[in-house]
Amino acid sequence: MTAPSIISPLSRRVLLLGGLAAGLSACSPFFSGGIPDGDVDAEGVTATFLPWVNDLRQGRGLSRLSASRACENAAIDQASRMALANRMNHITGSESVLARFKRMGLPLPAAENIAMQQRTPERAFQAWVNSPGHLKNMLGNYSHIGVARAVSPNSGNTPFWAMCLSQ
Repeated sequence: MTAPSIISPLSRRVLLLGGLAAGLSACSPFFSGGIPDGDVDAEGVTATFLPWVNDLRQGRGLSRLSASRACENAAIDQASRMALANRMNHITGSESVLARFKRMGLPLPAAENIAMQQRTPERAFQAWVNSPGHLKNMLGNYSHIGVARAVSPNSGNTPFWAMCLSQ
């Protein structure tokens, strides 16, 4: 499986080769089939989410997270894959989450939050806060964060969100 080519840290066009819930999943089953070809518009949005996550953590006496390029790239990769497939799932194609984290160079342990259909960053963040599994990840023993949003004509330009957290 070929990793997406990332052109710039902001909005980018990515070509990739080959959910359970209507908008939110803490863990979902295997998604069979390959990742379809197509165009996807993906962007890193870590700077938007970082203060919100850090305020949430600080309110519970936890250490602050710092932005990570590796985490953001992993989030861009996952959000792009979901947008191209028009399906929210942690497992894309035949690649496991652990294999993807390793391929993307994420220090382990690591965690991932995903969502779809939230039209704004605020709504995506609130959906994760309202979900016990996603909230647990945001409050976990991690040091770094990266967040991305992706849309694709394959998915009718539905927003797909991914957050990666790591040591």
